[in-house]
Amino acid sequence: MSNGAIDELVADWNDVYKKGQLTLWVLLAVYDGKKYAAQISSFMSEATNGEFEVKEQSLYRALRRFDDMGLVQITLEESPNSGPKRKYFQLTEVGETVVGKFVMLNIAPLLQPHIMKLLQSAQLKGQTHDS
Repeated sequence: MSNGAIDELVADWNDVYKKGQLTLWVLLAVYDGKKYAAQISSFMSEATNGEFEVKEQSLYRALRRFDDMGLVQITLEESPNSGPKRKYFQLTEVGETVVGKFVMLNIAPLLQPHIMKLLQSAQLKGQTHDS
C-alpha cells in the first residue's frame, strides 16, 4: 500500500478519534485546576504537542453542556488587565468522580506494561513510516 493511502487511512481514523476525545481533554484540563477557556485550549494543545486543538465555539458549547450536567462549575473573576470578568471553569466533585471512573475504565488498561510495550512498538513503526 502506498504511503499516501496509509496517510489517508490514518487521517480518517484520526478525525473520528479526535471527535470522541473532546470531553476527555476538556475535563482533564480542568481536573488539572481552575482555568478559563484560553487556558483550557492551551492545556490541550501543549499536552498533545499541538495535535488536538478545538474551535472556541465548540469549546464553549462543551463547557456549557458540562455545566448543565453538573460536571463543572463556572465562576466569574476579575480580569488581571481590568477588562471584562473572566469565566473560570473547574470540576465539581461529581465531575472529579466521573473523570476518575472514565480513566479507570478506558485509560488505565492502556497503562498495563504489556499494552505499553505494544503501544511503543506501534509508535516506532509509525515513526519508521514517516521517515
